[in-house]
Amino acid sequence: MDTSVTERRIRWASFLIGGGLLVQLVSLLVVHPLAFMAFLIVGCPLVGVGIIVYLLALISSNSSSSL
Repeated sequence: MDTSVTERRIRWASFLIGGGLLVQLVSLLVVHPLAFMAFLIVGCPLVGVGIIVYLLALISSNSSSSL
């Protein structure tokens, strides 16, 4: 049961990182000042939250397996 929770968290992290990278890619293709704002306000936080969720999933699975 614990591995499915870890896999689910890693899957969510990959969706967040992938979505953030997609927003960043689209905003780099569009030449407009709001595209830069989308890059900073939407893309960067999605990637950052995805990385944090991934690291927390690794830490929580590692701490529970050592008990």
